[in-house]
Amino acid sequence: MSMLRSVQNRLVSVWQEKTDAIISKPRKPALWRRAVADLIDRMLPLPFLAFFFPHWIAVVFLYHLLCDSSPERRSVGKWICRLRVVSAGDDEKCARWQSLIRRAGSAVSQSAWCQVWWLPEWFSLVLLYELISLACVMIDPAGRRLEDLFAGTQVVTERSYRRRQKQTAG
Repeated sequence: MSMLRSVQNRLVSVWQEKTDAIISKPRKPALWRRAVADLIDRMLPLPFLAFFFPHWIAVVFLYHLLCDSSPERRSVGKWICRLRVVSAGDDEKCARWQSLIRRAGSAVSQSAWCQVWWLPEWFSLVLLYELISLACVMIDPAGRRLEDLFAGTQVVTERSYRRRQKQTAG
């Protein structure tokens, strides 16, 4: 009986170690969640506004630059898909300057997409940028884009963020 009890205790301790390791790591969101969040952010009425009124391009640029600078550090798309931007080192909310750095490329890219009909030579550059960003998200173990690497940020699920907050608080 004591041998059975010791095996059981060992299995429980191994399971607890693995569970703690999983909880302590921020969870990489599924690619489809990030894609849907990005699509929601891109399809807000602003690009259509800039398409029909080209002088509104500054509004499109500023929206995409500032969309992750809200107090919760998430855009409308991230809020709907339950994602959040955190600092990569400590899993806390990132600083505003970090959110600005990580969104600069997307803001320029979205502005260029709005103007691509008038400036077709931008198409290949913008498409190349988008493909490189997608490749970085797919290749990086934490799902970070180039801008995330520069800014020291990461996109995590809301659930992972909340677990991490409970773990550090308790």
